[in-house]
Amino acid sequence: MGRRVGVERAVSGKRRDGRPAGYLRASGSGGRRRAVRDDDRRATATVETDAEGTVNLTDATVVDGDVPADLDVPLSVALIQFTEDQTFGFRKSGADSLAYGVDVDGEEVGRTELTRVYPPGTPAIDLQEAHETLVGPVFEPVGRERGPGVIVLHGSGGSPSTGIAAQLALNGYTALALHYFDGPGLPQDLVEVPLEYVGTAIDWLLDYETTTGEQAGLLGYSKGGELSLLAGSQYEDVGAVVSIAGSGVVWAGFDGRGLPETSSWSLDGDPVPYVPYARDGWNESVLQGYQNSFDEATDEELEAATIPVEEIDGRVLLVTGGDDQLWDTERFHGVAADRLTGADGSDFEHLVYDGAGHGIAPPYYPIRRTLDSPYGPLGGTLEANAEASHGHWPHVLESLGTLGPDEG
Repeated sequence: MGRRVGVERAVSGKRRDGRPAGYLRASGSGGRRRAVRDDDRRATATVETDAEGTVNLTDATVVDGDVPADLDVPLSVALIQFTEDQTFGFRKSGADSLAYGVDVDGEEVGRTELTRVYPPGTPAIDLQEAHETLVGPVFEPVGRERGPGVIVLHGSGGSPSTGIAAQLALNGYTALALHYFDGPGLPQDLVEVPLEYVGTAIDWLLDYETTTGEQAGLLGYSKGGELSLLAGSQYEDVGAVVSIAGSGVVWAGFDGRGLPETSSWSLDGDPVPYVPYARDGWNESVLQGYQNSFDEATDEELEAATIPVEEIDGRVLLVTGGDDQLWDTERFHGVAADRLTGADGSDFEHLVYDGAGHGIAPPYYPIRRTLDSPYGPLGGTLEANAEASHGHWPHVLESLGTLGPDEG
């Protein structure tokens, strides 16, 4: 058996950029392989020590276990991503302690805990109880009195992105996880959802007591990304916009039963111009159906459906999985990127993660559910999705940071 390994320091809390603070280091005899495990989530990784027998989990070399060997993600984060835990949502707790153990030749020689800090267990308010028409939880900044406002827009699944809003609150934002269809008093389907509903939410959030600044940010996933770009192009009091796996063109609506022949969104009571669905390709895959629809659309239809993203009065961030198998995000985000490139004074970034799919998850979440959905495969690999999920988040915070500083 090897020498006893001493755990010298454990990760605790988070830095301002949202990444775990600190590192975990195990030391012992040189040239040995150490097995590191996250007990609560059942993920393990065997790592190689250096000549002095030291392991720094920030840049440890993985040689075996649940975590891929060449993954470009700190091991302390990867052990969370590659657990068997299928949870993909908000944990209503003040903190989440993860137990880590270190084995040498099969014998446990060290143990420590990593504490992930969450906002308080319940949102500050639920808009359903505080507003006549708006629905969704509001999270106030953690550790400071006020901060910029951000609205988080969910995708076609219809569930508010509560976990993302909570994570933004932890980083100093007043965050609203807006529910915009399939909820109390809301449209049942993602069909002609009034854009004015988002406008009302923007006005409310900017007037809320813990919100700073004169512009709100929008962050959306998938159809929520499409909605974020569209709303940002229509409302002057929107600053930064983040679209993750979204689209730079407006699409026909979605009801989960057929192919609606009208828009996903409405404005002033009229359907927003949209790309109509093709009749063929859907039985092959959802991706093929969208590709056929885009290819068969007339130039006039595409021009009318293209979102005027150059009208957004702030930073635009597009996050794309190059192997998206749900819809062709690289192509659809490319429409927005091309339009921004041709506009004077546009401030934008388009991140393309070549091997990632549609399921670019929030950071520090298990990623085993990012490959498939009820609608079909999402694309990518677990490795590429893990790297995209971890890598895109600092860019999100940087973009939203242009909304202005918090007020302590």
